[in-house]
Formats: sequence, structure tokens, C-alpha cells
Amino acid sequence: MIRALIFTGDGPFWMIITLAAALIGQFINALSFERVANLLIFGLTITNLVLVPLKKNIQRKRPYADSQVQELLNLKITNRDPDHGSKELESFPSGHAVWTSLSVCIISFQFGYIALLLLGWMIPAIMYLRLHLGVHYPSDVIAGFLIGIFNAMIAIYLSPTIFDFVASMKNNDFYTYGYWIFILFLMIAGFKSWLKRV
Repeated sequence: MIRALIFTGDGPFWMIITLAAALIGQFINALSFERVANLLIFGLTITNLVLVPLKKNIQRKRPYADSQVQELLNLKITNRDPDHGSKELESFPSGHAVWTSLSVCIISFQFGYIALLLLGWMIPAIMYLRLHLGVHYPSDVIAGFLIGIFNAMIAIYLSPTIFDFVASMKNNDFYTYGYWIFILFLMIAGFKSWLKRV
């Protein structure tokens, strides 16, 4: 169960959700799913542009890799998430907290309180889990949460513009092919970026 929860908080899970929403939106002609896919694409893109440089430049040691913290607290911290917490100098901010808070907020914006009731529990669960696994400090998950919320607010604020832009592109003959080429490119770029960090 913990492995499943770890996966649901990470970038690839939310990329799969984005792809599924785009497929439903296009092939079942469900506008709400198409819109959530477009907002997730925008949100995940701008968030990746923030998250990757932060992790690369701050290079904060994860708790299990910081012997000074362990000595100060007089306890042994082990890495209980070797798959997703293997890069010792990528503690700040928590990517899991970023992706989960961003995506849950965007989905809840589009689908309302029912989505918040169904998915809202994931944010505190992921934040707690990252601490429990010994791969993040409280400030890492709080910063991740705040970055995710802030970028979700940007996506939501710009949603009318994003929706209008996509609607105007639908008149183009190449829209369908271009849309799926764009999504495929984002999926490949997102997975490549994730694989570099894992």
C-alpha cells in the first residue's frame, strides 16, 4: 500500500492522469476532462520549470543522508523509499508534495467539491509519508505544498485564456494531430526529467 501511495504522489502518476483526461476529453467529447487535461499540462509544465532548478541548485541533503542532523537528534534515519528518494542531495522541495497539491487543486477546481472530497486526503497523506520514509524534512513538504498551490492558482487564474486558446486552435485542420504530438512530447519530456531525478 505504501508503494502504491508513493507512486500516486509522484510526477508520472499525474502525467498518466493528464493523458487519461485528454483521451476522455477527445474521444468521448467531454469538455470538462479536456479542460482539466489542458490545465494539468500547463500546471505540470510551469511547475517542472520551477522544481528542477530548485532541486539542482539548493542541493539539500535528505534526512537519511545528513549525519549531522541524525547526531543532533540522536536517532538513526533510514531511507525507506530507495526508489524515489535515492538522490541524496534533492531534499528541497518535495516533488511528491508539489505534484500532488498542484494536481488535486486543479482537478478540484474543474470538478468541484466532489473531487476535493475524493482526492483531498492525498495531500496530507503524501506530506506525512515523505517525512515518515526519511526522505524529506517538514520544510521540504511545506515548501512543496506551497509551490504546488501557487502554481495551481496561476493555472486557475489563467484558465479562461488557456480555454480560449485551445478553442481557437480547434478550427485548425491540424489541431488533433498537433494536440496529441504536443501531449506525447510533454509525456516523454516529463518522464525523462523524472528519470534523471530517480
